[in-house]
Amino acid sequence: MRKVLVLTEQKGWHFHQLEKSFLKKQIKMESCNLTDMSLSLVENENKVFANGNELNDITDVLVRFIPNGTLEEIVTYLNILKVFKMKGVNVMNSAENIELTVDKSLTTALLNQKDIYTPQTWVIRGIKETKILVKKLLEKHSLIYKPIFGSQGNDVKKIENIQDLESIINNTNIYYLQEFLHTKPFHDYRVLVIKNINQQKIFSMIRYGKSYVSNFSKGAKCMPVELDTKLTETALSAATVFDLPLCGVDIIRQGDKLFVIEINGIPAWKGLQSINKENISDIIVDAFLSVPTYDANLSIKPISQ
Repeated sequence: MRKVLVLTEQKGWHFHQLEKSFLKKQIKMESCNLTDMSLSLVENENKVFANGNELNDITDVLVRFIPNGTLEEIVTYLNILKVFKMKGVNVMNSAENIELTVDKSLTTALLNQKDIYTPQTWVIRGIKETKILVKKLLEKHSLIYKPIFGSQGNDVKKIENIQDLESIINNTNIYYLQEFLHTKPFHDYRVLVIKNINQQKIFSMIRYGKSYVSNFSKGAKCMPVELDTKLTETALSAATVFDLPLCGVDIIRQGDKLFVIEINGIPAWKGLQSINKENISDIIVDAFLSVPTYDANLSIKPISQ
């Protein structure tokens, strides 16, 4: 009997959608926040605990949330996922997958390496050095600042002058900057890629933002869109780079080029569900339960397409 653990911050819309989908399969689903979990690595036995109780009967872990925190905290959260995987638990997406997409600078570097278009990007340490570079870049185009670890469009800021840069609250002293790709009206494409062992499913929409941030959580209007061959190939190529069975790919079109803006390894689908008759949660659960458990090593098994 499979027992599923969903790692989440709160029991919101996505949690309840998943709960209903698992119930259809008569599978019990529990939830926990990674902040309440710990490891015991004693006497050649690795154990995972939640609120002091050992989780020794979990067969599957679905990751819906990775908390913010210090480097040590984030590494620990990912290590918990890795220990689950060592114990043969099915984890989606795995720590290895998430590590590649949660860090925007690494994501961009990997996409560049595979010749997938991304906006021109700079990662600089220190406000003094950043100001020098920004002054030069602003002579050519506006910029977008994003936290390296961030989601849902939070703390994203357009930079059109040095004052915009100075107004950014940045406790990390690292500046991730991209060329601002203008669209009129503000919009981008979100493609949700879901893969299981035998097939793949794609959902897509165009998001019209109230500003340059086109996230559904920021009030963007979601509209159906049929993907052409180029959009489909771009989204699938990006998902393949990171070996992701589940991901959201954000794309902006500029002329005849398609730029991948972000890859989300823990994607939301509330906006997509609002314009689709198919139950996306059911399809995610089917894909999740089709993924084989891993051997007790840290290698990533590719998902067949």
